Amino acid sequence: MDAGGEDTWVYSTCEQCNANCGIRVRRVGGVVVKIEGDPDCPHDWGRLCAKGLASLMSLYDPYRVTTPLKRTNPQKGLGVDPAWVEISWEEALDTVAQKLREIRETDPGGLIVVSWDNNVAAQMARPWASAFGTPEMHSDFSTYSCGIALHPLTYLTNGTFQQEIDLDYCRYCLLIGNQFGFGASINSTLMAQKMADARMRGLKVVVVDPVGSNAAAKADEWIPIRPGTDAALALVMVNLLLNEYHLYDAPFIAKHTNGAYLIDDAGNYVRDKRGGKPLVWDMEEERAVPFDAGAGKVALEGEFVVEGLPCRPAFQLLKEHVAKYTPETVADITTVPAETIRRIAREFGEAACIGATLVIKGVELPYRPAAAMPFKGVVAHRHATLSGLAVQLLNLVVGGMYAVGGYRGVNLIGPFSWWQPQAEADGLLVTPRQLGRGTDYYGFRVRPPETMGFAELLPLAIGPEAIMQLNFLEPERFQELPHKPLALIHCRHNFVMNSVNPEQMAEILRRIPFMVSFAVEMDETAEFADIVLPDCHQLERLNIFPNRLRINVSPLSGYYYWTIQQPVVSPRGQARSWRDVLIELADRAGFLPDFNIILNTTLELKEPYRLRGEEKYSYPDIADRWAKSIFGPQVGLDWFREHGCYRIERTVVETYPSANMTPRFPIYFEIVQRRGEEVRRVTEELGLPWDTSDYQALPDWKPCHAFQEDDPDYDLFVANYKIPIHFQTVTAKNPWLSEVAENHPYAYKILVNADTAKKKGIRDGDSIWVESVVGRVRGMAKATECIHPEVVGISGGFGAWAKGKPVARGKGAHFNTLLPLRPEQIDWISSAIDECVKVKIYKSQG
Repeated sequence: MDAGGEDTWVYSTCEQCNANCGIRVRRVGGVVVKIEGDPDCPHDWGRLCAKGLASLMSLYDPYRVTTPLKRTNPQKGLGVDPAWVEISWEEALDTVAQKLREIRETDPGGLIVVSWDNNVAAQMARPWASAFGTPEMHSDFSTYSCGIALHPLTYLTNGTFQQEIDLDYCRYCLLIGNQFGFGASINSTLMAQKMADARMRGLKVVVVDPVGSNAAAKADEWIPIRPGTDAALALVMVNLLLNEYHLYDAPFIAKHTNGAYLIDDAGNYVRDKRGGKPLVWDMEEERAVPFDAGAGKVALEGEFVVEGLPCRPAFQLLKEHVAKYTPETVADITTVPAETIRRIAREFGEAACIGATLVIKGVELPYRPAAAMPFKGVVAHRHATLSGLAVQLLNLVVGGMYAVGGYRGVNLIGPFSWWQPQAEADGLLVTPRQLGRGTDYYGFRVRPPETMGFAELLPLAIGPEAIMQLNFLEPERFQELPHKPLALIHCRHNFVMNSVNPEQMAEILRRIPFMVSFAVEMDETAEFADIVLPDCHQLERLNIFPNRLRINVSPLSGYYYWTIQQPVVSPRGQARSWRDVLIELADRAGFLPDFNIILNTTLELKEPYRLRGEEKYSYPDIADRWAKSIFGPQVGLDWFREHGCYRIERTVVETYPSANMTPRFPIYFEIVQRRGEEVRRVTEELGLPWDTSDYQALPDWKPCHAFQEDDPDYDLFVANYKIPIHFQTVTAKNPWLSEVAENHPYAYKILVNADTAKKKGIRDGDSIWVESVVGRVRGMAKATECIHPEVVGISGGFGAWAKGKPVARGKGAHFNTLLPLRPEQIDWISSAIDECVKVKIYKSQG
């Protein structure tokens, strides 16, 4: 790019976190001098967080990787010097292409591709991996991110990849293990402004969290809770709403859920013998009829007999199931006082305004201005799926799903009528194909493993990473893998720091013979590579449509929109966009025609813009064809370069689809039980030791493994929490943000409850060790009342050790060092890692 001496502003997109905010970048004489939010972009309407404002510092980081590198030291390990030597791009590409050809000829399933760069992963890397012939494309190899267990939960309950609260109308917001609207989560700047506006209107925010987080500090009420017990709290609230306060939306449950479906003694739907459809009890005709037969009034409670088979409605079973969760029992489990439990349950139910409607732009809509929202704090546990479903029941029983002021998914209805809410054969909501999961939950075929992570045995998961890593670490545990790991291609994902104990991750990587890393900086994961290829910084690369309708285009913006990320300056040194390198490797390794064919389908390219045969296309050409396939010949890449954002205002029904929805939401998770039976059958036939105990139709609270630890020395839980200054390990190396964090009271410190610290002889500012069964970390103690007395708090993804990150090295404690990878630490439905770990703390002697 010839920047010359001009003074210009350029539209682009920030990707310092997953928010992908629209930005304008000022460039003077070829140098970036200022970054600000784009006031015309609905994603953030001109607001930008500190991470985005400071991103120019990472652009000019003197430690950036700017040339291809080759490892000359065959030994790999934490802190081991790779003995890099610089090589040419030609040598690097030839080396990688030759390895790809060998693998493709012998066992293409032995190639693993991993990237947190979800834009490129979805647009290019996943089609690239499919064309190569490997099913092992993973957007998250860490096992520990929020989405591993969260997104299966949202797919199953709200039908989309993501979740949010309608802050435009909500009056009561219950955040459980969550900081939505307080500088965290998707669309963080937009949600922060929406949260501030809602608070001015009188929104009450209650935060349930072991840590007095950023959200808890600003909430109307913070409720400290023992880690891993959120499900018990949610279930007792459901019990109180259904059985004591009678605050539930019976018409919604009857018409819009499977609450009226009749269930036999085995927990299965009672089905019509002719059509196979689930039956409901028609109270007017006093007989069982198919759920979609148009019955006037259906039974939600009672005992019935259908063709000699005793059965009860699912809602009746739910009421009976949750009755065992009393406030007094749950108080002992959670440490939340019984009177507090009763109060917040009643507040939530009354705030939901059950039965109320609101007219918006002439459309009458259900009005339920109360919402409960789970996030990582709820689902980063051994029984993650059950915990998440328990919280979702709160939204379902009050009829808040997609109601005005309630809880909802993101973009259940698409622009241009691309997609609408869809139902499977039993009438339940399924995810539209365009949102990423399709009907897999209901059409998934459980079968013997064909992939390294045994994804075929995980019918409700979005990824098998924890089990995949366990297979690599303990290959004798199950059986011979369908494929041996032969090579790993890695980009923009520091999973050595972001996953389980780094020594265990190092051992896993040592068992993969060849590794290629695309890197902007030499992080802890790239240090294990055999070939390192210099990647472009966000301000140096082209990326069309970085804001994804599937993930982070919020209805709260009022629009559907498409943006562009475009290069503002030329790449440093020899850096190249890894997307461009993938195209080159597909050509050199001999699968470019297959890549073009799959791209046509993935990007839904239309004539005359479809890709042809063996022709090699540049990414700008592909981007232009993609844009024109959506918007027509006048709106291509050049249009986006000039205007930055294309937007379409949403209709009321697109924002609140509940008005016209026919698919139903599950409050009885028969599909979970059914899939568990299938997994149990297949694993028993194969002789695999597989835990299927959590596959149940109604959720329960079950204690994490940490609750069963019997060593009295390990007497505290450790909890990880997020501060809005940093994103994972990505921004810790930024000197501006590092300076801010150094002046933050908690960022680089270890939180210890003041009373707990006093009992252990620890004072504020002491150097202390936090030790689990697999590792220990050291840091400065912060004695505070803003943490549960049984908990130690460690924030962010700090404690870096890579030599290529000198600003981040040694700052803060590395939480993930404390996390073990072991079977009892895995949710066997979602393949998420349990962060509920017991630790001991003691003063450092040196």
